[in-house]
Amino acid sequence: MRSPQGFRNGESPSPHNRIPTPHFHNTVTLRKLKRFNSLILVFRVTAFTFSLASSVFMVTNSRGSGSPHWFDYDAFRFVFAANAIVALYSLFEMGVSVWEISTGSTLFPEILQVWFDFGHDQVFAYLLLSADSAGTAFAKTLRDTPTCTDSNSFCVQSDISLAL
Repeated sequence: MRSPQGFRNGESPSPHNRIPTPHFHNTVTLRKLKRFNSLILVFRVTAFTFSLASSVFMVTNSRGSGSPHWFDYDAFRFVFAANAIVALYSLFEMGVSVWEISTGSTLFPEILQVWFDFGHDQVFAYLLLSADSAGTAFAKTLRDTPTCTDSNSFCVQSDISLAL
């Protein structure tokens, strides 16, 4: 009699003997899963909103032709790029969350979807942390330069955009 386990002592499983087991979810499990996916969607919408708001605020922030602009400095361009990238990623993940809630299945195979989400969430979180660290350090350095003494409004605005 054969073992139900596929790879025993180097054997390869026979494709004829395998009967796929259907996924069984009771109604309580389905409600919990839908609630969990809805919570994830709320977090994705929040991340998108804040990242987009920060990007839009930096793009529309200008003080005239005589004062310096945020895009003249690499650290602030890095902050803008990181927020814009995270906003696009969050928009994609919002679509994936809506797909998962509406269809009940993941866009990719489930294990791939979990690792994709986890890996990209980690990478983009570190990207935002490094960009905000660079921007904050540069804003602190900028405080001691003539740029902040000549046009103080630029320094106040750069501090506000970093706080977002």
